Amino acid sequence: MNLSLKHKTFLDLFPAPEYLLLSTAGIAVTEPDTKFVQLRREVLGDGFKLLHSKKVDNPQGSVEAGLINNREAIVAILKNLSSQYHIRFAHAILPEEKAYIFTATIDWVPPEGRRDAVAFILEANAPVSLAESVFDFEIIVEDEKTQEIKLAVCVLPENIVNSYIEVFKSAGITPISFDIESQAIARAVIGHGDRRPQLVINAYSKKTGFYVVEDEVVQFSTTLAYGVGEDNSFANINDLKTEMRKVIAFWGSRTDKSGNLEKPIEKIILCGPGVNNKDFVEKLMNKSDVPYTLAGVWLNMSSSHSLVSGISSAESLEYVSVIGLVLPSKK
Repeated sequence: MNLSLKHKTFLDLFPAPEYLLLSTAGIAVTEPDTKFVQLRREVLGDGFKLLHSKKVDNPQGSVEAGLINNREAIVAILKNLSSQYHIRFAHAILPEEKAYIFTATIDWVPPEGRRDAVAFILEANAPVSLAESVFDFEIIVEDEKTQEIKLAVCVLPENIVNSYIEVFKSAGITPISFDIESQAIARAVIGHGDRRPQLVINAYSKKTGFYVVEDEVVQFSTTLAYGVGEDNSFANINDLKTEMRKVIAFWGSRTDKSGNLEKPIEKIILCGPGVNNKDFVEKLMNKSDVPYTLAGVWLNMSSSHSLVSGISSAESLEYVSVIGLVLPSKK
């Protein structure tokens, strides 16, 4: 692991041989629990089947707002998973709460110069120091006419990334890729070729993520420190509805260079353990002007789009991020 790289990316911290990228294990360490899936590539075609899935409750306070407070407890959980399922390499989640996403347009530069071009604009677009952060980016569109590149940039503090690398390595697991939760979820629930602006709502008991995906790339993310509520009281339901409307209004009010309105959000996709509560979903989406649906977790798993045996539809909504981790990038 080389931490002295000029412009560090998630993968620069732990470069892996190319064949290891075929690993089909995904692990998400989040505040309430640690989730694991292992997929199996289909013999014919490019799809996957679910081989194993498991959720382990984390001791209270072990992870809070993306910070690992009880390193020993998380390492022990990961070691047990490694031992039980013979995991040595895995794709993993970094905390959405600690990430900052922004979109930007840069002048066209060849691929080998794009990282430096993004590094040059980083501090002007995100409240971080380049020297103390790790970043990566996705190309949204390359405009040949204007010779410009629009991209989405994701930035995290380097110390946060290192803390997650260390707990995995202490458990004997090498993380071969990292995504934040919104990116992994988008890979699972946005259909290939579906470039429409869509809002993904990821609901837990104590937090709720709002992610805008357009052109199959996460371009906006915000996470609120409240959700369904442990007692199902929905005490913050009005705050969640207000935030949802704010995100929708913000995305629909953007204009292009000519002053024309950009495309508004056309669909809302619901996922996470919280959306298994029908009363919560009904209260949140009551009077919504945008059509909504529960996430199709198996949408990009295989060409059949069929449900996978061994896990219920309701349970699958909790595993959407770890499933998305393993699926190949669409770009």
